[in-house]
Amino acid sequence: MNRLKSALIWLALPLMVAAWLLFGSPALEPETPPEAEGDKVPRYSLKGVEWTRLNQQGQRDFTATAESADYYDDESARYEQLKVNVLGISKTPWNLSSPSGEAPPHERRISMHGPVNVEGAWPDGEPVTLQMAQLWVDPDKRQLQTDEGVQFESASRNGKSKGLQADWEKQTVQLLGDVRMEYVPKPQSR
Repeated sequence: MNRLKSALIWLALPLMVAAWLLFGSPALEPETPPEAEGDKVPRYSLKGVEWTRLNQQGQRDFTATAESADYYDDESARYEQLKVNVLGISKTPWNLSSPSGEAPPHERRISMHGPVNVEGAWPDGEPVTLQMAQLWVDPDKRQLQTDEGVQFESASRNGKSKGLQADWEKQTVQLLGDVRMEYVPKPQSR
């Protein structure tokens, strides 16, 4: 009988150790990867990023810089201290800047997050500055777009609108919805 008890203990001991290792040992529990916790881990990160896009004629169409860029497995990206230059209306460059931005998964457009500052010019060449909370930059469609409130200031015009749509290929800018504008008359020459 003692031999039988001894044999049973020796057979049960490895099973108890295996059960303890599987269910009772906190040191051997697998760690939850950061992605499962909601924090995406970048595939790679870059510092001091600069990129240029050329049009079909080989001319510069779009340039951008970022202090840092993180790229992810789903082809999304996040940018810090983002600056974008596009050809504005009247062939005047528009300079866009924001503290951060991101590209959604599997897309090439970029959402700049505010405050977004834009320096450009009206069709008559007068410099204008715009500010908004968010702005989409779509290099494929060559468009800028926001549904956020836009504030703008220039020497002869100040105002606001509920949104903006600009096409740098067609050289057009539309202020969208509830546009309020103050004009400062220019002196008439006699």
